[in-house]
Amino acid sequence: MRASKKRKNPFFILTSVLLLVLVAFAAGSAAILFALLLLVLVLFYPVFLLIWDRLYRAQDIADQLFYAHTTDGWNIAMHFHRPPYPQPGAYPVILSHGIAVNKYGVDMDETHSLAYFLKQNGFAVFVLSLRGVGKSYHASRFGYQDFCFDDIVENDVPAVIAKARELTGAPKINWVGHSMGAMIAMGFMGRELPGHEDIAAFVSLGGPGRIDFAKSSIWGKIRRYPWMNELMDLKFSAQAISPLTGRLNTPIEELVYNRNNISPATIRRLMKNGIENISHGLARQFIDWMNTGEETTRDGSENYRDSLANIRAPALFLAGTRDHIAVPESVRFAYEQASSKRKDYKLLGTEQGCKVDYCHTGLALGDYAVDDVFPLVLDWLNRYGRERGSRNIFARIVRRVRRRRRKRREERNVRGRRSRITRPGVIRA
Repeated sequence: MRASKKRKNPFFILTSVLLLVLVAFAAGSAAILFALLLLVLVLFYPVFLLIWDRLYRAQDIADQLFYAHTTDGWNIAMHFHRPPYPQPGAYPVILSHGIAVNKYGVDMDETHSLAYFLKQNGFAVFVLSLRGVGKSYHASRFGYQDFCFDDIVENDVPAVIAKARELTGAPKINWVGHSMGAMIAMGFMGRELPGHEDIAAFVSLGGPGRIDFAKSSIWGKIRRYPWMNELMDLKFSAQAISPLTGRLNTPIEELVYNRNNISPATIRRLMKNGIENISHGLARQFIDWMNTGEETTRDGSENYRDSLANIRAPALFLAGTRDHIAVPESVRFAYEQASSKRKDYKLLGTEQGCKVDYCHTGLALGDYAVDDVFPLVLDWLNRYGRERGSRNIFARIVRRVRRRRRKRREERNVRGRRSRITRPGVIRA
């Protein structure tokens, strides 16, 4: 039986309303009007629900849904995109979202979906909804499950890799992660957990290698008020205010995304469909990392920052010039620490030839990502995310030998025809 993960109850709704109003008053010059609108939207949310669904509902564009089963009872949703013309030897791609969102954070629609882009270019793609979000569910009959970053690294990552290999028969997979979706893969490879060698190629979209840089970002604000995550139903709040998102220019919105990079309509759909509650354990672990300046496992036995040196898969790190959540320095740090022989770091902004300065969300859902970001990912996977084993080498050698033999035969045939034409005839008596 699928367990409900919702926190909704009168207490959380009341605290969410109060916090939303307080945030609204701190948002800028239009604070009073914004607060009143928020109050109306929240109080009459059931009335508006059908309207919001009609206006902002997102359709799952994946072709099929599978589940990977973890050792601790979670069933991780894997939304499968089947390529119409599979690329020979291409390893399947696992695409993972970041914190506080589900699969819609990286796979919104055909225009805003790296998965759809890769699918059209011959790669099979599994888009995840990690534990606690989206269509993932726990096997127990209990409701909301508490977990931390370590649980995702140690359980979710190996489970989805094994499932992708089982379903496709591929010996390896490629991992593309946005934000925390990149961090969990780096943690998995860095700690050299069983199965880490099954990652053929890795791409980080705004995945930070260290969290202390985030003190100046929105995470730094949350760090000062950790109780907010305990009292606020983030998913409910995001759905309630989704119609207002992008309509008023507030400092909070400027911090989260760049209007020139991602359209307000896309942000409204993300707020309605993609925002999720953050597990208390996950939030506490991130806050501890910022406070201590070290990213360690919950028991302190492993250091994620130090383990970056154990990453050896071909790795591409992409950072946005206007990313205030995973600032470019934090992404570059992961690039510099990785021991991959084949690795690259690219900063994406107008000075680098991109159409816009990329924000955090825009790396995955930006209006111009299909032109600036997605081709970089595809090029990396084409170079390092395809099978290049001895069987392929042997096949190429065989084909080359056969071509040479065929060419020699054709040359001999041509010479034979020429000799028969020029040879003088014999007069018989």
